[in-house]
Amino acid sequence: MRVIKLGMMFVVLAMIAVACGGTDGGGDVPEVTAPSVEDLIEDPEQAVTDLADDLESTQQAVGGGSATLTVADQTWSFNSVLCAFGEDEIGQEGAVFVLSSIQDGMQFYVSIDSFGHSVSLDDISDFQNPSVSLEARGPGEFINLNGKNASGTGGFVDGTSDDFAETEGTFDATCP
Repeated sequence: MRVIKLGMMFVVLAMIAVACGGTDGGGDVPEVTAPSVEDLIEDPEQAVTDLADDLESTQQAVGGGSATLTVADQTWSFNSVLCAFGEDEIGQEGAVFVLSSIQDGMQFYVSIDSFGHSVSLDDISDFQNPSVSLEARGPGEFINLNGKNASGTGGFVDGTSDDFAETEGTFDATCP
């Protein structure tokens, strides 16, 4: 189930890459190809790995900005992000904002859409035994947008643990 969740998240990110010019074939921007349903069913881990590699290349080519997430006493910093604003750029009804950064085998993901606000950090280099899987989600609004800046504070649940207790975390990001 975790691989399918990541696969769907990557499909949305592929749409963002298109909005950022990631599939126009021009310049130094690598082409991003969303995995087919057949690929996700046949070898989901490979399909997601291939898409993550494409997105990381696109992020390096067209990205900019930065993001930092701190949960408890751990901090993760990302030196480049991809962002999209509104339904037209994101390609999803009810979508307001999406930010993604893939770096060092981790993906930081922020979303405001029809399902609410969510922020996650996942180890995408090891789907079977992730070292990190943190998520803050809620129907309440905890992501603050101010122009191209996003920040917030939320209760993060550790998906690598059987404990569903929330640990407070904060994030701050600047889109290119």
